Amino acid sequence: MNKKGQALVEFVIILPIAMLLIFSIIDLGRLLYAKNDLDNVTTDVSLLYKNGNDIDEIKNAVKKENDYDVDIDISQRDDYTLVVVKRDLKPITPGLNYIADKVFNIEASRVVYND
Repeated sequence: MNKKGQALVEFVIILPIAMLLIFSIIDLGRLLYAKNDLDNVTTDVSLLYKNGNDIDEIKNAVKKENDYDVDIDISQRDDYTLVVVKRDLKPITPGLNYIADKVFNIEASRVVYND
């Protein structure tokens, strides 16, 4: 009986499952980091908008600071302003694009009350 062959077969069976689990954990960490980063960007955008900057200037400042594109939606109401920032994040897990969509759509919003 060959024990090395049995260990090799068990390793080949477990390896794809372990790699999928490891990459999925990494993607989840990237997703949480990107969400936290968007929350911080939303705060910056709301402060820049409150100071009277134009939306195009704000987008350029965010892109210059963070190296990625964001969609900024600012809707002003009577007593508050709603700032919504969206970003796409591509997963790095092999095969995850077959299970989920090809990108994760991350969104953060903030309400700023007018003075």
